[in-house]
Amino acid sequence: MSEDRKIRCAVVGLSARSPFGRAKPVVEQPNTELVAVCDVLEAPAREVGEEYEIPWYTDYEQMLAQDDIEMVFIATPDALHAPQTIAALESGIHVLCEKPMAISMDEVHAMLAAEEKSGCKLGINQVLRTNPRIVEAKRLADSGYFGELFYGEADYVHNISSLIRSGWRGDKEQGHTPFVGGGCHMIDLLRWCMGEVVEIHAYGSKKCLTDDEYPFVDCAISTLKFESGACGKFGVTYGCQRPSFRNFMLYGTEATYLSGRDCDRIRINDHLDDIIKVELPVKGHPYGPVIRGFAQAVIDDTAPPISGRDVANTIAIALAGDESIATGRPVKPERFAF
Repeated sequence: MSEDRKIRCAVVGLSARSPFGRAKPVVEQPNTELVAVCDVLEAPAREVGEEYEIPWYTDYEQMLAQDDIEMVFIATPDALHAPQTIAALESGIHVLCEKPMAISMDEVHAMLAAEEKSGCKLGINQVLRTNPRIVEAKRLADSGYFGELFYGEADYVHNISSLIRSGWRGDKEQGHTPFVGGGCHMIDLLRWCMGEVVEIHAYGSKKCLTDDEYPFVDCAISTLKFESGACGKFGVTYGCQRPSFRNFMLYGTEATYLSGRDCDRIRINDHLDDIIKVELPVKGHPYGPVIRGFAQAVIDDTAPPISGRDVANTIAIALAGDESIATGRPVKPERFAF
């Protein structure tokens, strides 16, 4: 394929707060061309469409009928991910879907079946896999630098109560539980670095949001058993009174990786002054590498770097955690080969 090949990409779901948040990274990649945008709200769709001089839509099906679209980036509310993904795949369009991949296992199976039947590609925007600090942690883990990993810890600490009260995340039909909604970021990183989870046991509490505001627990915590024999902890809190923070730690027999706000750290023994700082950029959500990687997979006809079958395991763990909270019992998540 030519090095200057560009995949013609559409974006659906622009956000009234930040209408250029997904569209601009598409424009900025060397292998993608933005050819259409869509949102149910006319104002952001028109604004982005007119800025880039491309067709804009308020009807998703009408956008899919535009005959030059090769790829769509879906960034709509969670409950729309599966039906919109399936519709695009059935139209012969490759799909990069925002996390969470889906809100039920039935949806996961339907999306994977649609991908297989269509011959198109499905990728998921688990964007934190492209965070430079996490990329370095993954590289070190794979190289054996930490020794054998025996414990992993990940927490999504983020007060999104204002978003819940003012938007779609508080609707039960959206399925935006702590584990599925924000937590899928962190459980995805744990399994990416430590391998697959074979059992999860979770508990939840609700002290920060009312039932009318949010129909799920607003704090969820779990213990994990990995296929390797390692164990882990995974938690989410949506109503905490502190700045947002993504806690990520990998404990190995030779070294430990510890996340931090200003820099991440690596400790190689129990002395306080024996530390290596990992001072790499961390701010924001680096959508560009995910978009670029997925588009290149389409060009080269290779598997997406973050594929649907891969991330199906992430959602299976999150949903198993929700089941564990509901039943009070440990749950074995469904597994998908990829």
